[in-house]
Amino acid sequence: MKLPSRAIVLNAIVTLVFGVASPCLAGSIYSNLGPGDSFIINRDFETNFDFMATTFVATGGGVLGDIRTSLFSLDSPVDLGLYTDSGDKPGALLESWSATVPGFPGILTTITSVQNPLLAAGAQYWFVIALTDAQRNKVAWYQNNQGVAGGVWAGPSLDHMLEFEPDSPAPAIELDSTSSAPVPEPTSGVLVGTLLLFATHLRRIT
Repeated sequence: MKLPSRAIVLNAIVTLVFGVASPCLAGSIYSNLGPGDSFIINRDFETNFDFMATTFVATGGGVLGDIRTSLFSLDSPVDLGLYTDSGDKPGALLESWSATVPGFPGILTTITSVQNPLLAAGAQYWFVIALTDAQRNKVAWYQNNQGVAGGVWAGPSLDHMLEFEPDSPAPAIELDSTSSAPVPEPTSGVLVGTLLLFATHLRRIT
């Protein structure tokens, strides 16, 4: 019986590895930014509470790559956090940042994720700003221009926040997923190992 050549076996291995790979492409997890990343630059939220927040439902899922939002402050850094939802209030902390935000209005702040949490489409999340005493009423959060209402949430603690101006546009924000190299499906590892053993055996008998 004629055995398959090593070239054929190696070709099968390559096909298996890359044929069953699952690419993860960058995309939008949520956005209420307008065309050209626009937002309302003359309407913003400020608060004298310790926390200011917006909540949203993810329209897409993926591994978090970065967040862009419309902040202004002359007092940086500003402490930020992304949370799950727990009964219409922030739940588990997914990631936190201490970010330098623009000291000039009309510029988006980009926050790069380091922990890259996996966010699920259809799930509710919270993006929270923690203010120091000096930052109260001095951090401006500009509204979106897409008619996405919700106002802003603010309060003395994460457990005691109220929604203010719920009919007004919510703060402008966008979350994007990251892109990564294709990763083989779990079962492919077993199959690749089997083919490699077969290739070794083939080399010994040819």
